[in-house]
Amino acid sequence: MFSKWLFGLAVLMLVAPLAVHGQRASKDDSLGREELAPIQEAARELAREVEYLQEDIVTELKGAKERTLYRQADGVLGGVEKFQRALKPNVSRDELYKAFDGLDQQLHELLKGVQALGKEQRLLQRSAARVGDADDQLHYALSSHDTSEIRTRQVLERQTRALAAAASRLDKTAEYALGTVRGRGVLVANLGKLAEAAERFQKSQASGADREQLRRDFASVNRAWERAVRGLEDLKPQESVHLLRSAGSVDRLHERLFRLLGLKGERPHLTIRT
Repeated sequence: MFSKWLFGLAVLMLVAPLAVHGQRASKDDSLGREELAPIQEAARELAREVEYLQEDIVTELKGAKERTLYRQADGVLGGVEKFQRALKPNVSRDELYKAFDGLDQQLHELLKGVQALGKEQRLLQRSAARVGDADDQLHYALSSHDTSEIRTRQVLERQTRALAAAASRLDKTAEYALGTVRGRGVLVANLGKLAEAAERFQKSQASGADREQLRRDFASVNRAWERAVRGLEDLKPQESVHLLRSAGSVDRLHERLFRLLGLKGERPHLTIRT
């Protein structure tokens, strides 16, 4: 009897570490191929936008100081490639966060350098804005399934900023493309109101408003987008391709924020006729 007890104890001692290991494995936040796919695509898009920025630097700038920006961009491109090499099946999310944080810091130093050139360098400022958009998209792809409070807060901050920028671009595009078109004045005005509402919402988020306050503040963005959607859906797709593609970007960002804020009910969404 005693020998059987010893045998059972030995088996238990062998199995217990395996059980603990199994528990750890189940909690391991490793990523499979399907989860990695959108992150890989976002990383490729970021690499492309950094390359375009480098091409614009070469075209627009000549001095030694500007060559420093080129080398900074080259360092960022190398950082993106290093991040891409880390995107292997079963890599942990924490590992990718560490890799991304280093890249993100490097990238924002580059963007600060471009911004310091001033508004007269419009081509470079626009190219740098696209790099920033691609960086935010990579952050979203990497973080979208992470429900931790700190990561959700980071995603909310970036997507709020992205919505304000996208709504502003859509407003400018509509003013340029439709400002003199008869019967489109209401749509242009509504897109201007959307840009204003998105900017106010961003300021509210940046001021540290809590989740409940942000939900209330987002209501004005929701109403403005609903009015804009009605006018956008009345456009002929073949005559407003770029404008509607820009509106589609706003729609995606609006949906993300609607879900991040945990809002209930149907949200106004854009349906483009074909």
